[in-house]
Amino acid sequence: MKVIGVTGGVGAGKSLLLAYLEEKYGACVVRTDELAQELIRPGTDLHGRLQELFRGKNAFDPEGRLIRTRAAELIFKDPTLRARMNDLVHPAVKTELIRQIADRKKEGRTPYFVVEAALLIEDGYKKICDELWYIYADENRRRDRLRKSRGYSDEKINAIFASQLSEELFRRNCTHVIDNSGSVEESYRQIRSILGDGII
Repeated sequence: MKVIGVTGGVGAGKSLLLAYLEEKYGACVVRTDELAQELIRPGTDLHGRLQELFRGKNAFDPEGRLIRTRAAELIFKDPTLRARMNDLVHPAVKTELIRQIADRKKEGRTPYFVVEAALLIEDGYKKICDELWYIYADENRRRDRLRKSRGYSDEKINAIFASQLSEELFRRNCTHVIDNSGSVEESYRQIRSILGDGII
């Protein structure tokens, strides 16, 4: 089983390509954002630690679930709070990923295990992945996607872009670059050139 880490800037079109890897190649795709949400649900140890971290900051709904938009707003304004949250969540996510990878390897039925993470490079996923893929799209294409699909303002887009790694750092740290600026079929062709024609 090959473990592939997938990263790229916001709006690069990763979701579409991850779906293609699932459908065409039988890949098990784990999105670290979704995994983190599972790990912080009410009743978990991590949830309790986050409640302590965000005490008095109105970051939880009446059912005790973390309000993601409120948490994002708080950590965006407070780098110390962001670092403390990351120190809690990121190791837990990585530990769970390592467990899932080991389970899938033992089963022997999964050809590809794909990890999608915004902080793939920064969090050292190179150590658990066989390859890192950078999904690239030119800045204008990304801006357009974020305005249309998410309703983001230019101010919000600028702030997000400023907080992400440079294209040069993505390229330097990744094994393969998929240019997702053109047609979907062209992006699929690039994936086929790396993995072959698929199993399905």
